Amino acid sequence: MAPNPASKRKSTHPGAQNGSAAARKRAKTFDARTLAAQSAETALSASGELDVAAYLEAREFEIRALESGMQRSKAALTSRAFQQVPRSLRRRTASHNVKRVPSRLRARAKREMMEDNTPTVTARRRKPTEAMRIRLETARRLQNLNTKTKAKRAHSKANRDKENQKSLEEAGSHSFDIAPRVPKIKKNKLSRPPPPESKFKKRQKCKTWLPTHMFHAKRAHMTTSKDPLWRFAIPLSPTEKSYRPTHRARGARGAIVWDMSYMSTIQLEGTEGALECVLRAVGVDGNEAWGPRGKKWRAGTRSLQVWAYECDGPQRPIAPVTLIRCAEEKPGDVEMMDADKASSVENKNSKKDRKKLFIRVHPSAFLQLWNELLEVSKRQNPPVMIEDLRFEIGSIDITGPGSTEALLAVLRPVESNENSKLSNTPESTWNSLLGVSNPSSLPQNALLAFPISDPRLRFPHKTMRPPSSEKDMQDLAMTLSSWAPDRTQTTPSIFDRRARLAAVRQLPSQKAINRRRTEAGPGRLPTPRDTDPQIPMMLLATRPRAQTKDNNAPGSWTVLLPWKCVLPVWYSLMYYTLSSGGNPRLGGLKEQQQLAFEAGEPWFPGDFPGTRAGWEWNLRDREQSKKEWERRPKGRRVEFDSIDLGANQRGEIGRGWACDWERLVQGAEASDASDPNEKDKKAKAEGEIETRQNGEDEETSVDGLPLGIHHLQPAEADRALRDQNSSVDNSALATVRVSLFNRGTPTPRARIYRLPTTNPELRQKWLSFASAKPAGHKSPGRESSSTGSDPQARLAASLLSAQIDTDVHQEHLPLPSEEDLIGFVTTGNFNLSAGKGTGVGSIQVSKVTLAALGKCKARERTMCIIRGAGERVGRLGYWEVA
Repeated sequence: MAPNPASKRKSTHPGAQNGSAAARKRAKTFDARTLAAQSAETALSASGELDVAAYLEAREFEIRALESGMQRSKAALTSRAFQQVPRSLRRRTASHNVKRVPSRLRARAKREMMEDNTPTVTARRRKPTEAMRIRLETARRLQNLNTKTKAKRAHSKANRDKENQKSLEEAGSHSFDIAPRVPKIKKNKLSRPPPPESKFKKRQKCKTWLPTHMFHAKRAHMTTSKDPLWRFAIPLSPTEKSYRPTHRARGARGAIVWDMSYMSTIQLEGTEGALECVLRAVGVDGNEAWGPRGKKWRAGTRSLQVWAYECDGPQRPIAPVTLIRCAEEKPGDVEMMDADKASSVENKNSKKDRKKLFIRVHPSAFLQLWNELLEVSKRQNPPVMIEDLRFEIGSIDITGPGSTEALLAVLRPVESNENSKLSNTPESTWNSLLGVSNPSSLPQNALLAFPISDPRLRFPHKTMRPPSSEKDMQDLAMTLSSWAPDRTQTTPSIFDRRARLAAVRQLPSQKAINRRRTEAGPGRLPTPRDTDPQIPMMLLATRPRAQTKDNNAPGSWTVLLPWKCVLPVWYSLMYYTLSSGGNPRLGGLKEQQQLAFEAGEPWFPGDFPGTRAGWEWNLRDREQSKKEWERRPKGRRVEFDSIDLGANQRGEIGRGWACDWERLVQGAEASDASDPNEKDKKAKAEGEIETRQNGEDEETSVDGLPLGIHHLQPAEADRALRDQNSSVDNSALATVRVSLFNRGTPTPRARIYRLPTTNPELRQKWLSFASAKPAGHKSPGRESSSTGSDPQARLAASLLSAQIDTDVHQEHLPLPSEEDLIGFVTTGNFNLSAGKGTGVGSIQVSKVTLAALGKCKARERTMCIIRGAGERVGRLGYWEVA
C-alpha cells in the first residue's frame, strides 16, 4: 500500500506546525507589539561629538518602526469583515464570497481577501476536484440516459393512445376521463404519516419530519435522530442566543413563530346527543360547555379550553385540550343561496343531523386520549366516528406585538364578488384588525375561519403600517366590542376533507409560481386564475390561562391549515418585514417553556408530574440529568451522598439529579426500610421504564403512575386547602407558582419545604425573615437627613450598614427535616417579566392542608423554604396554586 501523500495545502505559519493555535496567536501578538529600535551610539564620534545625520536616521528608523508597529498591532486582533455583520447573519459557510457580505462591508472584505490571497469563487466557477469531476460526469451521463428513456416511453405511450382512440372510433365507443377517487380516512383507526421522499426516507425511519423541517434544520438545534420527541423531529431552540431576544420579541416589539404541526388533532362526527355523551364521559362538563356560557362554543364561533379525564376508575386528568365545533349554516344564509344550493342543503339536513368537532391535544397525551374516546364512542347509539387527523392538519403559533400585522399581510382572504358586497363577514372583520397589538384584546377564545389565497403569489409582502389616528382606534374598538363573526360565521371549509385535498392538489410548485411572477413583470403581482387554490384556514385567538397581578403576558394566534399548506405560509411569515423593524423570530420548544414560565403558567407536560404524559417527561428529564451528572469527573460534580443538611441529616433527599416523587410520597421511613435492596429495585425500575418507553407506543400501559400519584386541579386543590373536613389522598400533587421574599433564584429540581412543624423556635426564626426588609431598602427618616449634612458621618453610617447587611446575609438558618418536605421545583430561573427569580413546581397537598398544619395564620400556610438540589442553604418564599 502506498504511503499517505503529503498535504497539498501549505501551512500559514511555517515552522509552527507542532505548536497549538493559541501559541501561534500569542507569537503573532507579541511580534505585533514589539517595536524595533536602533542604537544611538553610532551618532557619537570617538571624541564625543554628535553626528546629526546619523542621529536623525536613528530617530527616523524608530518613528517608522512605531508607525508600522501601530499598524501591525491594529491588524493583529481585528476581526474580518464577515464577522462584523449582525449575529443572525453570521455564517462561516460563505465567508469567502464577497457577495454574501452586506454592501457596506464588501469593499473591506474584497481588500482583506486580496491581502490574504483568498480567491473569490462561486459554485459555478469553482474547478471541481477529481472525485467531483467523475461524479458530475456520471450524473450528466445518467441524466442523458434518463432523458432518452423518458422520450421513448412518451413516444410509445402516444402511439398506444392513438391506436386505442382509433379502435374506439371504429367500434363506435367513447373515452371518458374519470376523476380520481377521494381517499378516505379510516374511521376509528390510527393514521400513518405521509410517505417521505425517497432521498429522505432513511432519515425518517423512527420519526416524522414537520412540514418546515428543512427550514429548522439549518437554523435550530433539533432533537437527535435516535431520541426524537413524540415521534417527531422537533426544533428545541434557535442556534443563536435567544433568551433575552425572545422576551423582548414577545413584550416590546416583534413576533415569535412556532411550527406546531406536531400537535394532534382528532375529529369526532356524530349526532348532537352522542357527541355530548362522549364529551361528558371524558370530563368536559360544567357551565362553560353546556350552560349559557357555552352557547357560542356550541354554535361554533368560539373555542373551548378544558381538561380531559379518564372515563373509568378514579377519573384521573389526562391533558388540557382545545375543542372546536363546526359552525352550521344559518337559515338566512340558505335564503341567500341559489335554488339548487338551497335544495342540496335541505337534503343534507334531512339526513341524520351529524355534527363535527375538533379536539386539539398535546402529542404526549394523544394515545391515552384516543383510547378513551374510542372506548366511549363505541358505546353510543348511533356510534360516534373518530378520525385521526394528525397528519392532515398542521398549525402555526405566533405571538408578540407584531403578530397580527404579520398574519394580516400573509393571510389574504380569497377575493370574490359575494364577499366584497357583504359587510361584517369574517373576512372583512379580519381585514379591520390591523391596529391590534395584543390578541388578548379580542373576545375570549375568538375564532375566525375563511379560505385564503396562496401567499406565495404576493411574495414579498409589503409592510403594513398600523393605523394611529383616533378615528381608526374608535372603529377598532367598535369592531372588537360588537364582534360580528358571532352572527356571520359560516361553516369552515377546514372541516371538509374534500376542500383540504383540493387545496393540496391545486397547490402549484415553486417553479410555477416563479414563472407566473416573471410573466407579470417587475413590481406587479401575478394575475389570479380560477385554478388557484383556496386554502381552508382557521384562526384561534387565545389568552394566557394564569391570571395573576404580575401577569401582563400578551395573547397568541393559532393558525390551522392543511398539513402540506403550512410551508408556503411559514416562509411568507418568516420573511415578512415588520413595521417595527426586523422579521419574526424563530421559536423552539425551549422558547415555549420560557414564555409559559414568564407568564406564570405551568407548561404541559413538564410541570404536571401527576399526569401520565408529565410522568414520562419527568423520567426522560431524570435520565438526561443523571447522564450529565455521571459524565462529569468526580472532582467537579456534587456528591449528593455526602452533603450535610444539618440536624443529623446527611445526604441528599432522594435522587439529587431528579425530582424524586416516589421518595416524597413514600416518606423517609418507607425508603429507609427498603435500603438493603434499594439498588436492585432502582435498577429493575429503570429497566422497566426503558422497556415501557421503547416498547410499543400504540398500546398504553395498563398500570397507572407508581404509588397512585395523580394531579389535582386548581379548583380541587383550593377546596382541599380551605375546607378543614375535606380528605385528600396522600399521593395527590398540585401545581404551584413559587416566589422568594428576598433575593435568590429557584432552580429546577429544588426542594420545597414547609415551615418547621416540630421546632417552634426554628419556625419563628424563619418567620422573622419574612418581616425583615430586603437588602437595599431605604426608608426616609430623621437619621438619614441628619447624617446627610456631614460627609464623615455619612461614610461611617454606610460602612456600618454594609457590615450589618453582610452579617445578616451570611447567617443561614438550619433546614427543616425531611418530614417537612412538600414538593419539588420543576421549572425555575430568573424571570425577566417579573424582574426576580420565580419557579413552578408541584407540592403534596396532604402536607399543607388545615389538618396537617394546625392552627396558624393564613399567610404562614403558604410560606415555604426552597433549597437547591445539592445545596445546604434554604431561602424563604411563598407558593400559590397555579
